[in-house]
Amino acid sequence: MVVRQVTQVGPFARRVLLATLALAAASAVESFIGLATLTTLAPRPAFAQSITLHTPSEVPAGSEFEVTWSGSVEKTDFVSIDEVGAADGSYGEYFYPSKGSPGKLHAPDLPGDYVVRYHSGTTGYRVLGTAPIRVTDVAATLQPVGTVDAGAAFELAWEGPAHSGDFISIDEPGSADGTYGHYVYAKKSPAKFNAPEEAGTYVIRYHMARTYRVIGETELVVGGVDASLTAPAEIVAGSDIEVGWEGPGNDGDYLSIDPEGAPDGEYGDYAYVARANPVTLPVPETPGTYTIRYHMGRTSKVLTTSNLRVLPASATVSGPASVVAGAEFEVRWTGPANRGDYVAIAPAGSGPRDYVNYDYAESGKTARMAAPIEAGDYELRYMTASSRQILASAPIRVTPGEFPGRLQVVPASGDAAGPIGAVEVILDASGSMLKRIDGQRRIDIAKGALRKLVGETVPANAQFALRVFGHKEVDSCRSDLEIAAAPLNRSAVLSKIGGVEAMNLARTPIGASLRAVSQDLSGIPGPYVVVLVTDGEETCDGDPEAAIRSLRSSGIDVRVNIVGFAIDDLLLAEAFDEWARLGGGRYVEAHDASELEAAMGSALETTYDVLSDGAVVATGVVGGDAVRLLPGAYDVRVRGGADLGQVTIEPDGHHSLTMP
Repeated sequence: MVVRQVTQVGPFARRVLLATLALAAASAVESFIGLATLTTLAPRPAFAQSITLHTPSEVPAGSEFEVTWSGSVEKTDFVSIDEVGAADGSYGEYFYPSKGSPGKLHAPDLPGDYVVRYHSGTTGYRVLGTAPIRVTDVAATLQPVGTVDAGAAFELAWEGPAHSGDFISIDEPGSADGTYGHYVYAKKSPAKFNAPEEAGTYVIRYHMARTYRVIGETELVVGGVDASLTAPAEIVAGSDIEVGWEGPGNDGDYLSIDPEGAPDGEYGDYAYVARANPVTLPVPETPGTYTIRYHMGRTSKVLTTSNLRVLPASATVSGPASVVAGAEFEVRWTGPANRGDYVAIAPAGSGPRDYVNYDYAESGKTARMAAPIEAGDYELRYMTASSRQILASAPIRVTPGEFPGRLQVVPASGDAAGPIGAVEVILDASGSMLKRIDGQRRIDIAKGALRKLVGETVPANAQFALRVFGHKEVDSCRSDLEIAAAPLNRSAVLSKIGGVEAMNLARTPIGASLRAVSQDLSGIPGPYVVVLVTDGEETCDGDPEAAIRSLRSSGIDVRVNIVGFAIDDLLLAEAFDEWARLGGGRYVEAHDASELEAAMGSALETTYDVLSDGAVVATGVVGGDAVRLLPGAYDVRVRGGADLGQVTIEPDGHHSLTMP
């Protein structure tokens, strides 16, 4: 090492040398006592140029303003707005000047004198430049609205700063600024509200966004409302009933038929009063005493009731004592013929949801159906539409006919689902998903099944998207893309699923959600699989069938599978099955947690149809169990995909086709 002797040190060199020695000494002390770890960042020299800040001299409270500066900038430096006299390390809102000029800050919500400061990003946050700034007070004016009926819509004219995030709320008198009720953002005047559903005196307040400071208010008086119902005192189970009503008729108000003594927030089938007067409601299929109730929309508060006695329905059913397997035969019946009631043939002793074939019980019509292809003991049944109660039954024996054969379709690659570019799940989180099955809410069961689908079934190399409806607003038809399509991140998806909650009285926009799929998955290579999970029908005047047709005709490779959860209405189940068929997919039903897990696990499978003379006679799953068919010639088509051609089934034969 060569050591050079310095014989004369000038003022500039002396300052550099002293600064360097001071830093070295400080570093040595810190290393010795273990108080800090020396970084590799070079500190700003003690003689560094100071920073000059340029700001307005005064700004309104809560407003956004620009800051510019002159001087050298380091990456970790920052600019903040602070209390006058604050220590260097104590600061408020800030931005990094290294990201570009001008920077932006928000004035505090409280008026007074403040200082904008430029801080060094090194230890201690040394202040290199300051600029004083005065924050002036702001106020809002809310026009009086007088007295409004409970639950009624009204408008409020207002003037105020309208800063981003400011909001106007309806609150209890004397509430702290940070405690508020129903609110709307202060974007434009007049603001639209619905009055609280409890009569009384309230206060409407304008809150600033950042601290909820109230800068204006006006009184609101909410008046009481009454309602009345006109309905029959008794009616036969399973029929429809017309109920006349008088009342406020606010958006979201509804009528329902409920068990006696049910809390206001627990209700059965319902209909919104704004759509009709009288309102038509489906009568429960279980006899007993019920209550027709008028509920207010936001809180489900009951305004009035009318007692209803539901009488038992009766039916008869008869047919031949025996029939040959596969043969068509007639079934005679009597019964209420309520919408969706049906006559079915089912294995003897099987559950009420089990059937082989059925026909609807329509007035003046004799039911016709084909006998099962498997010989054995069966029952003819008259079934109710919703709860699937067996009102009448009669035995029937199916005698052997031609011995059936078997058909199986297998994938060429061994992957039954085939290639998948993206999976989008559409999850129903509307109010009906708050109902319980075996003590567990439907939404929680659905979330558990969805977690299993994501964790075990969705291919790791597929992109994933999640759209949810019914979880944001009461009486709303909004549908939200909660997870934008992206490579599958299982932990992030599972976390998002956990945060989804169903909302009481939210609606079911199935059609709108399906229409959004093409945009949700735009630019992502196909094929796509869409999985709709729902427990109810479209309630937002959408057209799911048209949405699926549009999706399929748009030129993208997509299959739409539908999982119906706790669907008791056979007509609705048939509609779902038809929609899935149009979407090149499959409809699967589930009625409890284990069935839903299984249904979701099969949601990516590919389905095929077996046709005779153009009519579908059987449906199977590619790579699944063989379907049993009577001997004969059939056409086989993969839904939404290849035509596999014709196959001839021999008695007791087994035929296999390969899906390309």
